[in-house]
Amino acid sequence: MDRATGIDRQLARCRALAASRGWEVVAEFEDNAVSAFKSRGAGTAWSRLLASSAEVIVSVNLDRLLRGQADLLTIIAAGKTVATVEGDLDLTTADGRFRAELLTSLATFEVNRKRERQLRSNESRVAGGLPVPGKRRFGFEPGNVIERTAEADALRKAYRDLLDGRSVRSIAAEWGRQPVRVRTILSNPSNAGWVVRGGERFEAAPEVARIIDRETWQAARDLLTDEARRVSAGPARKHLLSGIARCECGAKMHSASRYYRCSRDADHALIRREEVEDEARTWLFFSILNDRSAERVGAPAPLAARLSELEDERTRWTAVAALPGADLAQVTKELSRIAQEAETASTELGRARVDSATADLIERAEASLTSIQPHAEGLEVNAAPFFEFFDGLELDQQRTLIETRLTITVRAGRGDDRVTVHKRAE
Repeated sequence: MDRATGIDRQLARCRALAASRGWEVVAEFEDNAVSAFKSRGAGTAWSRLLASSAEVIVSVNLDRLLRGQADLLTIIAAGKTVATVEGDLDLTTADGRFRAELLTSLATFEVNRKRERQLRSNESRVAGGLPVPGKRRFGFEPGNVIERTAEADALRKAYRDLLDGRSVRSIAAEWGRQPVRVRTILSNPSNAGWVVRGGERFEAAPEVARIIDRETWQAARDLLTDEARRVSAGPARKHLLSGIARCECGAKMHSASRYYRCSRDADHALIRREEVEDEARTWLFFSILNDRSAERVGAPAPLAARLSELEDERTRWTAVAALPGADLAQVTKELSRIAQEAETASTELGRARVDSATADLIERAEASLTSIQPHAEGLEVNAAPFFEFFDGLELDQQRTLIETRLTITVRAGRGDDRVTVHKRAE
């Protein structure tokens, strides 16, 4: 038990037994708060006990000493005798070994029965929409029902920041945690009011806190799992175009001193950072300027509605299959059609959510252009307001704007015409 007093009482009873027999206590071993299912390998108290010079092992009872038959055989092989507060066992005799095996089997049975009761209890809780008791999740109080305000607020901000172009790595730095841990926390369905059991999601009970709405959670999850838009892959980026600009050979370019160079071959493209970064900023400006009046199609909502309709259809056809005389061939055909449509809609929805994840950032960029009026002859444009806005963004957000809108290729050689920038295909 994870209470020191429990261990202290056991030690006191064992010491008393040893003293009453006139035995010398050569060592004491304890594994406080260690699960019975943890390894008993090298370095554990169990392994040190077996290697000790003790002739007799004293324990309150066998439950406190053995986990099963394998542990019992290990003690027998070590040539040690067991004395328990509840009665001695001489493992050197056939009768003693039989009694020990019987007691150990009964203890194992009780452990297995307790595990089955716990599993049934957990299944009952999940069916009622309550999380299984266990480790406290980030954002929740112990029990994982009530939100912990400070952490929940940090989570909500992290979701907003992620969809606003920040990387998981920068959020992790702010939290003082590893990026992989932050990614796991943000991907947890429990934040959006689900209870997860065996990889399956169940609707949480009304009293369970919803830290974030499901639309936001799904958009963040799509962004986190989209391979083309990984937000924290590789080492932390320190320069605007690292990993975004590409050499004409197709390899990504990385920063080296004041330059970007091809990551595949040192003899390939090499260009000064400010030269290609100025080119990228200018192209980004004109790209957003030309698109600021373009109509945006809100794809996620219709796709989400279609997925809901397909789920209703699936439920109806499943109910039909249970009716007497149902045409199971027709039901199977319809369920197969629904599954294919749902998979296609889900894929498109994920793509649409990823594509729109930076919509707010782009709208803010467009807003910086509202006061810009082209020169009467159309030859000059005052881009200062946009560049002021762009330079005020965090590096993650600057990179997101460029990466989602432009492709940048650098050719080897010299001259101003070796940087090619294209608007990324929709």
